[in-house]
Amino acid sequence: MPHPEVWQQRWQSTLAQQQAQGLRRQRVCCQPLSPRTVRMDGRDYLQFASNDYLGLAFEPGNPSFSGASRGAGASPLVSGYQPAHRALEQALCEATGYPAAMLFSSGFAANSAPLSLLQAGDRVLADKLAHASIVDAALASPATMRRFPHNDMATLASWLAKGEADTLVATESVFSMDGDQAPLTELVALCRKHGALSWVDDAHGFGILGEHGLGAAELARPDLLTITFGKAMGAGGAALLGSELMIDALQQSARHYIYSTAMPTDQAELVRQQLGKLTQPERRAHMAQLIQRFRQGAEQLGWQLGSSQTPIQPILVGASEAALALSERLKQAGIWCPAIRPPTVPRGQARLRVVLNAGHRPEDIDRLLDQLGVAL
Repeated sequence: MPHPEVWQQRWQSTLAQQQAQGLRRQRVCCQPLSPRTVRMDGRDYLQFASNDYLGLAFEPGNPSFSGASRGAGASPLVSGYQPAHRALEQALCEATGYPAAMLFSSGFAANSAPLSLLQAGDRVLADKLAHASIVDAALASPATMRRFPHNDMATLASWLAKGEADTLVATESVFSMDGDQAPLTELVALCRKHGALSWVDDAHGFGILGEHGLGAAELARPDLLTITFGKAMGAGGAALLGSELMIDALQQSARHYIYSTAMPTDQAELVRQQLGKLTQPERRAHMAQLIQRFRQGAEQLGWQLGSSQTPIQPILVGASEAALALSERLKQAGIWCPAIRPPTVPRGQARLRVVLNAGHRPEDIDRLLDQLGVAL
């Protein structure tokens, strides 16, 4: 297994080659002043770089208009990287302790990026239950992929010890269908021991896990971290966090980043404001009480639950027809809780994916439990 420095050497070599050929991409922070003008480094320019063809990013009819552009108008590497994006990236780094970050318009797009760093002969070792975005990106990459049994660190350790290829290990912090957690500390330690890159998709853990709600960054420090803003952040979009060198390399290779319009600036500002609320302990304490209330009541009723201690609480039903029928009974009672069926979950493991949030009240949990009792 290669020494961890092999990754840095690879990225440094690639960046140096791109620099020598005049191909290295670098972001410039732009502040659009109007559809016609942009400010960079204190100087105003007449600009011809934005795709905001009708000037609607500055349309004052929108209630959120404040005199500044809302839409980014272009890729971050053209003219779409604006102060709101930079401020959000800096806030994310300050909160998590990572040196660098880059924003994406969705978690699926963010999870396509890390695989762009891989070459033929590399390998990806992914948890069997890793998100579809990770699997799709790995399958589209020149690397080979192998999926280890869910949360099986013994198998992962064996595969890492036997392989010689440069390796990226991918998992989630909280798994979206079962709500259980990955053994992050052990996984990251294994990767460091064997010189593999560790990558954690923290979509369902950011805002939930850790003493301060900052997710995987509080529990372990994977080399690369995906966080999304459409779950606990109550917004949309995503970010990748890692070393400055890794993020620089990703800016050269991540096609979703290079060829997509940047996140709207008002969305970036919203996420930055939401980040300040993330560490408020009252919400998480209330949510923890609701989780225990639901689990205790559902188990007393005889429903089969998973081991999750997170807001994702699957009721394991088994047959798809039974899950659909249960979901429909709840719907008739005024409760919306969709059935999750194959291929999203394995055959024979259909379920109701109960997702709790801090906006629920104890009486809401009791109402759900009452209807679950009637459905037995």
